[in-house]
Amino acid sequence: MSRYEIDLQQLKYAIALYDQQGLTRTAEYLNIDKGFLSREITSLENRLEFQVFKTRKSPVKLTDAGNEFLTVARQIINQFEQKIELCQQLHRAEKEQINIGINISMSNSLLPKIIKKFQHQFPAVEIILYEMPSYEQIEKLRHQEIDLGFFHRHNLENTQRNNDIFDCKSILKEKLVIVLPENHRCAKQTSISLKTLANEQFILPPEHLLNSLREQIKNLCQEAGFQPKVRQEAAWISTILSLVAGEMGISLLPANVENLRRNGVVYRDIQEQSPILEIITVWRKDNKSIVLQNFLQGIEDV
Repeated sequence: MSRYEIDLQQLKYAIALYDQQGLTRTAEYLNIDKGFLSREITSLENRLEFQVFKTRKSPVKLTDAGNEFLTVARQIINQFEQKIELCQQLHRAEKEQINIGINISMSNSLLPKIIKKFQHQFPAVEIILYEMPSYEQIEKLRHQEIDLGFFHRHNLENTQRNNDIFDCKSILKEKLVIVLPENHRCAKQTSISLKTLANEQFILPPEHLLNSLREQIKNLCQEAGFQPKVRQEAAWISTILSLVAGEMGISLLPANVENLRRNGVVYRDIQEQSPILEIITVWRKDNKSIVLQNFLQGIEDV
């Protein structure tokens, strides 16, 4: 064992002696015996092999070595207390929960990997998922009702109110794909020009839920020279796929839909340049939760 291995309590005694300016006042401040305090200071100086104090009476004076030593001692105590606090936060984090808003695109892509990794690292943390449109996620983030959300970047950019309170990170980028019944006349093609679909009936998500997505689909079709004829709206991707499989129409959806296997449906690329949809995760800048920080680190790792 090194002769310089010193009890942290002795460092605190030395700091207190200088701050309180005298053995008597320090002993009263620490609620310990004055003689015990004096012996502890002597023991410390013996281990250090140099004197810290020129005098222990008021006004307390330090040696040059003692002055440097107390500076280091304060740093050690501060760092130790900070690390203990961090460990306590980590311990609490293992028993807490995190509230997350998600959209369909995230659910069908990276979310399972992120959750699996996080639960492996922090099995006691309860993950609460809320599937909701982007505008609702943004409002719940504003009111601190969820810790973070996953949705497309343009939805945040299109919201003008108090966006400076948020921070965000890009998660993935995806394009739109054409969704067809398996017996459609174009189903054998690997990529399809939208111009050939001008007379088709479309099944799309409702505007009031996914306004930005509908706007991008509308613009894409207009660039191809037509206005999409919407036969049916459906809020759930699974419902849209079922209606396409039932040959009620076709659809344009984010590419993550290709991860969903559905009998009677095929997915094809768009020959024209598709808009790129960027999924981001968003959280409040003032949310200092250690659980949130651990989750964000897990996203980074994935």
